[in-house]
Amino acid sequence: MKTLFKFLITKILAFQARRYLKKHRVQVIAVTGSIGKTSTKEAIYHILKNRFKIYASPQGFNTNLGVSLAILQEEKSGFSSPIIWFKILKRAFFDKKKIYQKIVIEMGADKPGDIKKLTKIAKPKIGVITNINPVHLAKGQFKDLEDIRKEKNSLIKNMTSNCIAILNYDDPLVRSMDTGSEKVSYGTKMDMDVSAFDIETLNTATKFTISHKGEDHKFKVPVLGSFQVNILLPAIAVALKLGMNLKECNEALKNFKLPPSRMNPIPGINDCSIIDSSYNASPTSMTKALELLSELKADRKIAVLGTMNELGDITKEAHLTLGAQAVHVAKILVAIGPEAATIKQGAVDAGMQEDNIYTFFDSEDAGHFLKTFLTAKDLILVKGSQNKVRMERLVKLIMGHPEQAGILLCRQDDAWEKI
Repeated sequence: MKTLFKFLITKILAFQARRYLKKHRVQVIAVTGSIGKTSTKEAIYHILKNRFKIYASPQGFNTNLGVSLAILQEEKSGFSSPIIWFKILKRAFFDKKKIYQKIVIEMGADKPGDIKKLTKIAKPKIGVITNINPVHLAKGQFKDLEDIRKEKNSLIKNMTSNCIAILNYDDPLVRSMDTGSEKVSYGTKMDMDVSAFDIETLNTATKFTISHKGEDHKFKVPVLGSFQVNILLPAIAVALKLGMNLKECNEALKNFKLPPSRMNPIPGINDCSIIDSSYNASPTSMTKALELLSELKADRKIAVLGTMNELGDITKEAHLTLGAQAVHVAKILVAIGPEAATIKQGAVDAGMQEDNIYTFFDSEDAGHFLKTFLTAKDLILVKGSQNKVRMERLVKLIMGHPEQAGILLCRQDDAWEKI
């Protein structure tokens, strides 16, 4: 019965979402890729909001049902409550909606065919593809990177010449994608349409220079890590195609903030500092996070790393590699979740002393331990996957002002607290 109810809700809301887009001729900007979708979506919205009447889908609304809810301007899902779903349906049919020129939507894919379903609801005028990485490789999901590439390519494959595909040409799998639309390349090579160079990581910001059509412009954006340029570049590329210039983009990004728990600095207890990246994790994003930790200055660096989910056959290898990578960056390693022992083994094999490694199955247990362990001038990186790991619960225990958790951390609403 629950399955039938969800099926009907999904179909009804998709119908209403398509109707809204068609009636008001809303231009859809869709973002997909293995990692960085939400941050890229938010960067696009942040640059465009002062020039256009634009709406961005709420965090996590990247599924078949979520995209429809976003278009219909709902802020929360009904989860398992029939009463809430009926209220959502009532608003979908009878409440007056705000009218926007553009909407920027994140499109996720856990298995083949997901993107096609989403583009049937919201056909993109501009399609952005961030990267292809080894995620969602568990049974019933994707077979390999090529399978993921084909799925992400379906966002832009059938787009026509009056549409625009914004593509990360640093990623050869994205570079090889097919589309009938205009292609705009971005990356860190000078032969691309929008290029970034002279990238420098500071403790509070990232500096870089953008080159576009012979013009260079210096940027300084308050985000941590040189890799964050990869979420800013596509946003700048979208804005440039919509008539903005580099100066306008720079001004807009001066006060840009990443969504909660995406490599955000947070003051911790006992005057320590936290880099909160507890939203999710993959092998690539873990590597980038550890690279950032290595670039920042601190008396003692602590890597708090949770299990990475949905890696299928590469699960053991990926966690052994993660442990080995942490050895070169952190003084202390705290490993959490079902693969904590594997992470530890990777670190021990790479030369870390066992006395400097702590393992926990539960993130809250690890948080209570860290409350007694952390000292002033410690720098703590916290990163792990979502399901069954939930590293944000650890961050809440060690942050200096836990009363701000609802603003600073991911998954803090009542529905998530019950899971």
